[in-house]
Amino acid sequence: MPEKPEAKEKAGAAPEAAGEQAEGGEGVEPSESKRGPPAGVVPLFFSGPSQQIFGCVVDVDLTDENPHKLIHKKKILEDFKNRAAVCDFFPVKQKILDYPGEEILLVYDYDFKYGENFYVCVTEEAKELVLNPPAEETGGEGEGEGGEEEFYEIPKTPQPKEWVCLGSDLEILDSQVHTTRPLVQFTVSRKRHQFCRPVTYTDGTGLETVDIVSQPEPEGEAPLVTLELETGVQAVQETMEASCQTERRVPCNAVVQYEPQTLSDSETGALMGGEEMAAFLQEVYPRLEISLQQNLIMDLFVDDCRALSDEDWMTGSNSGTHLKEYQSFTDLKFSKDKVINWIEWHPVIKGVIAVACGEGYSADERIDLSTRLTTSRALILIWSFTDPIHPQLFLEAPEDILCFKFNPSDPNIVAGGCINGQVVLWDIREYADRLQINKTSDQTEERSRADNMDIFITDVKLDHSPIVPPLVLSYLEHSHSLSVSHLHWIPDHNEICVKSTHVLENVSQFSHQLVTCGIDGYVMMWDTRPQQSGKKPTSPHKTTTPPSLTDLDLTWKPFYKIPLPRSELPKTFSATRVSLRERQRGRRGRQGRGEVGDVENQQVEKGSANIHPIVSQTDAGTGPEIEGASTKYFVGTEDGEIVWGDWTPSKDQESGKFIPTRPDYFSYGHCGSVVCMERSPFFRDILLTAGGWTWAIWREGEKNGPLLSSCSCAVQYTCGTWSPSRPGVFFLCQQNGGLEVWDLMDRSHEPTLSQNISSLPITSINPFRITSLRF
Repeated sequence: MPEKPEAKEKAGAAPEAAGEQAEGGEGVEPSESKRGPPAGVVPLFFSGPSQQIFGCVVDVDLTDENPHKLIHKKKILEDFKNRAAVCDFFPVKQKILDYPGEEILLVYDYDFKYGENFYVCVTEEAKELVLNPPAEETGGEGEGEGGEEEFYEIPKTPQPKEWVCLGSDLEILDSQVHTTRPLVQFTVSRKRHQFCRPVTYTDGTGLETVDIVSQPEPEGEAPLVTLELETGVQAVQETMEASCQTERRVPCNAVVQYEPQTLSDSETGALMGGEEMAAFLQEVYPRLEISLQQNLIMDLFVDDCRALSDEDWMTGSNSGTHLKEYQSFTDLKFSKDKVINWIEWHPVIKGVIAVACGEGYSADERIDLSTRLTTSRALILIWSFTDPIHPQLFLEAPEDILCFKFNPSDPNIVAGGCINGQVVLWDIREYADRLQINKTSDQTEERSRADNMDIFITDVKLDHSPIVPPLVLSYLEHSHSLSVSHLHWIPDHNEICVKSTHVLENVSQFSHQLVTCGIDGYVMMWDTRPQQSGKKPTSPHKTTTPPSLTDLDLTWKPFYKIPLPRSELPKTFSATRVSLRERQRGRRGRQGRGEVGDVENQQVEKGSANIHPIVSQTDAGTGPEIEGASTKYFVGTEDGEIVWGDWTPSKDQESGKFIPTRPDYFSYGHCGSVVCMERSPFFRDILLTAGGWTWAIWREGEKNGPLLSSCSCAVQYTCGTWSPSRPGVFFLCQQNGGLEVWDLMDRSHEPTLSQNISSLPITSINPFRITSLRF
C-alpha cells in the first residue's frame, strides 16, 4: 500500500527535528501547526489602539517570557458598546458573552504559532491548560533509547509558483508607448566662436512663429483611442431677462374737515339728571365696586402656570438687568496705553473723580526701560463729568502711584503711595474752584523745587490744566523699601499716640494720621503734623513761625513700624492690603474748621500751603484713651494669606524694651495675591477678601477660617468692593474684563449678575457713595 504524502513529510521531518532537538534547540510540534489551535483557543489580531485600551502593549506589558494577560469580561463588554465592530474581540463576541468566568485569558503569540499575534482562551478548560500545562514525560539520559521521541517541524521557505495571467498584462501593454512612425532626427550646430557666449531671448515676430495644425488621420489606419481625457463641467442657473412698468398715478391734494358731535348744556343737564341715568348707575355700581376691589387684591389676567414655571419671574432674577456705560475718560497723552492703578471719587464735589495711571511693566521690564521711565511723567488725573476730554488737574509724583486717598477731614489734601516706597502729599486747595466749575483758562504755571537732588518742574501747558507738584515727600531711607500697595487715613474721631501707640480721642476732630502697607513686609503709621512747632525765632523780639506741611518735605518718616515676620521662616509677609476696624464716622462738617463740608463755604486763602488747623505734634493736645478701641489689623499678602495681628507693642523680656508684636494668626485663604480686602459698611467685624480665583467672607476674631468661601472661578479676580447701599451685595472684577455681582441674600453658589464690561482686565472699582455728600 503506498504511503501518503503527509506521512512522508512527517517521516522526513522527524530525523531533522530529532537532530535539532539533540542539539538543544526548540521547535514547534508538527501536530499543533497542522491541527491548528487547541479547543477553546481562538487566534486574534490585536491592533495598537486595542493593546493600549486593554493594557497589553507588546514589549511593554507583554513579552515572550511573560505573555499572559487576564482581562475582565466587563471591560470587553464596555469596548463592544463603545467601538462595536471595530473592537478586535468582535469575531469572538458570542463566545465572550457565553464565557462563564469573570476574567478572560489573552496570550501574546510571540512566534505566531497560530497565525496571529495573540490568541484568547474562550473556555475555562483552555485557560487552565495554558496557565498550568501538563508536565512533559522525559526519559532522562536514556531518552534516546527507551523514551518517546518528539518530532518538530522545521519552518520551510515557500516555493515560488508559476505566474498565471488574469488579464492585467493587457492593461500594461496598453499603457506602453509604441513607435508608429520613424523618429525625426535633427542636427543642431553652432559656430565655434559662439560657444559659451550668453544667449539673449527676445519676443519673436510673426515670421518666426510656426503653427502646428492637426492633420486628419490617413485612410486605412486605425483611429486613435483616447484612453484618458480631462474635462470640466459647470452648472449655472438659467437666466431670464424681464421688465415691468409701474403705473404712475398723479397725486391729488385732499382735505377733510370734521366736527365732533356735541350736546348743549341744557341737553347734557337733562341727560345726566334724568331717571334713566339714575337707574343705570344703581344697576352697575355694585358690579363696578366688586371689580375694583378684585383688581386691587390680585391680577385676574396673569397666567399662574406660566408664572410658576418661568424662572425669570422669580425674585432675584437677572432678566433684563445689565450695566450700561455712563461716561468714559481718555487722555491721549497721559493715559493712553497705561494701566489704571487706583481710582477715587472726590468725597465732597459731585462728578469729580481721580485716576492714578502707571506703566504696565514688570520688575524686569522696568530695569530694562529705566532710562525711558525716568523721563516719563507719573501723574494722577482728576476728571470732571462736565469735560470728559480734558483733565481738570494733574498731580505729579516722582514715580508711579499705586494707591491714594483723599483726606476725610479736608479733601484738599491727597496722600499717595509710590512704587519706590515713598509717601506723597498734595494740596489742591488753590484749585478747588476749578474742580467745582469747569473753567477754561490759558494759564501756565511754573514751579521748581530743588532739594537733595530731586527737581520737579511744571512749565508745560497741558490742555489748560495745571500740574500740581508734590507738597511733601517722605524720607526715602525711612520709607518702604518696596512699593506701597495700600493706604488708609486714620478716622478723625481718634488718633494713635506717637509714643505708646494707644488709641486716644482726637480733640481736634481732624484726620492727620494715615497707615500704609508695602511689599517689603511692613505696616507703617504716619503723622502729617510736624514734630516741632515751626522755626525758632532768631531774636527775642520775633515770633515763632507757625508750623506748615512743607516742614515735612524730605524729612517725613513714620512714627511706628509694624513688621510682619513669618513664624517658621526667616521671610516676611508681603502685604498687599491692610484694614483697620475703626472707620470714619458720618458727621456733618463744621464750617470754618476745614473739615468735610461744603467746599464753597471754606474761606481759605488761595496759595496757602498750610492745612487748617495745623499744629505740631508737641503742641497738639492729647485726649483721653478710648476704652474698648480696637487695635487689631488685617493684612492680605501676595501669597494669598490673611494675617491678623495687634499693633500694640509688647515688652521684651531680655532687653526690657517695647517691640512690635508678631502677628497672632494667619490663614491660607486664597491661591493668589489678595487684591481686595474691605470691611462691610454695615458690619465692622465682617471683611470681604478676594484673590486668585476665589473670594471669602471673614469675621474678625474667628480663627477657624472664613465664614463663607467660594469655589474656584474660571477667571482670576483683579479687584472687588462692597455695595454701599445693600449689606449682602458686593462686586468682583475679573482678568478677562468681566464683572460679577453677588447677592448673598439671593444665592451664594453663583453670581446674581455676570457681565463682560471690557476686553482688558479691570484693575480698580469704586462705587459712588451717596452718603458721602454733604448738603
